[in-house]
Amino acid sequence: MLTGSTALKEVFEFAPEWEQLLRNFDGGESPQASEFLSRVGARAIFHKALGLTDARDGFVRLLRDFYYQPLLSKMLASNSNLRRFLSQRRVSADEQRSQVISYSVDLSQKLEASLNKQLAAGQEDGFKVLLPAYIQRTVQNAVVDYIRHESAWERQTLQDLYLDSQQEDPRATVADDISYSPEHQALSGEQVVQLNQLRVHLTAMLADGGLPKEPLTVVDCLFGLGLTSWSVTGEELTMREVCDKLDIQAETMARRIARCQVLLDKGLDLVRQKIYNHLPGIAQSWQRGLNLNTASRRELTQQLGMTEGEIERLIKGRQIENLQLLPEKGIIKPARLKEIVQKGAVAVFVPVDINSATGRDIMDILGVAKETAQSLVAERPFGDLSELAGRNLVGKAELQEMIRRGAVLRTRFSDSRRLDLNRVSEEDITKLGVSQSMCLSLVRLRPFLTWAEAEDFLQPESADWAILRQKCFLGLSPG
Repeated sequence: MLTGSTALKEVFEFAPEWEQLLRNFDGGESPQASEFLSRVGARAIFHKALGLTDARDGFVRLLRDFYYQPLLSKMLASNSNLRRFLSQRRVSADEQRSQVISYSVDLSQKLEASLNKQLAAGQEDGFKVLLPAYIQRTVQNAVVDYIRHESAWERQTLQDLYLDSQQEDPRATVADDISYSPEHQALSGEQVVQLNQLRVHLTAMLADGGLPKEPLTVVDCLFGLGLTSWSVTGEELTMREVCDKLDIQAETMARRIARCQVLLDKGLDLVRQKIYNHLPGIAQSWQRGLNLNTASRRELTQQLGMTEGEIERLIKGRQIENLQLLPEKGIIKPARLKEIVQKGAVAVFVPVDINSATGRDIMDILGVAKETAQSLVAERPFGDLSELAGRNLVGKAELQEMIRRGAVLRTRFSDSRRLDLNRVSEEDITKLGVSQSMCLSLVRLRPFLTWAEAEDFLQPESADWAILRQKCFLGLSPG
């Protein structure tokens, strides 16, 4: 990769008149080419490319390497969906970085083709393919497609490889962040006493002919327990190293790692059941009172031992004001109440603020369909709950059900005092108390389609973000 000053020299060979813009940058060092081109703006870049003839191909390649690719790398590295997907599969940090670089190269080539198409058409609005918001949407779509493709492959090729027909697919119950799961903490050596107690039971499990050995061996290697000939005590291995050690076969490394992930999930499930059944002291230390009104399906299954039918009835009947209503509403049988209470179940009514709640909470606590929850998140903030029905986002009956289940609306500023973030001037943004650097980024990078898109790309400081969410709204972007 060329240095910032070297790349800028190439830029100025095509557009020498831009060199004077360097004076607008603070500090003595030359900015990165991507930062400089972002300041120039999509329209100016596009019209410069239109004006070039023989040199256009070289200019577009420069945009691919020094504008598109750095922005794509940054956006991919900060994409929460991609980070979560790779983390769940225990992909190492180095491997994640190399994958981000690979994806950014592929996407920059696709955007280069889109730009050439717009230049060939010569349309006035062709600059849109250079807008950061357009690039961000391209990243989001690419990540969704990638996750869907990989997940579909796992379902099609791994379903019958390691799973018993009567056993629940461990991928369905894997923790959102595996590093916080109780069994992971007990295995990681953070609690020495717990790990020593668990090692005795794991040794017996490995010797038990009735239990599958490969999942437990994967756990042994990944956590460096030293219980088999493939692992050394205290030496934790990466997923790739485990694939090599145990000779896990597949067509590509990515698929070998996916198979290793399935084995890990199954092994952790065996460990979890052993802890709950034979190490009650460790299990009790994890129980901090699980609120039935907000708990995830995985928490209800693993911590409280609730069946799938009980969970479905609970979620449908949320929110529950007290535990005695569980048998009264037919969610569980009366005999089950004592057992669930002993495992830490509590019932606390939780208001759900439509203007700030996550889409998952709106779905799981208020019982709203996925598509409706996404629409609510995209369209907020709201000034009054009646707006939800007035704008045809939910029906009147559905709104009443949401209110019964805890839907509320908290606002600090009336709609008349809110500013449209996609249209407001830089001066007015500054008056709100937002930092100067954030003001410049907003003006340069908008329009934004959703608050999630704005946050994902801008990576704002918490103080700036609080001001923007309280005092601004996202209107239709300028045409």
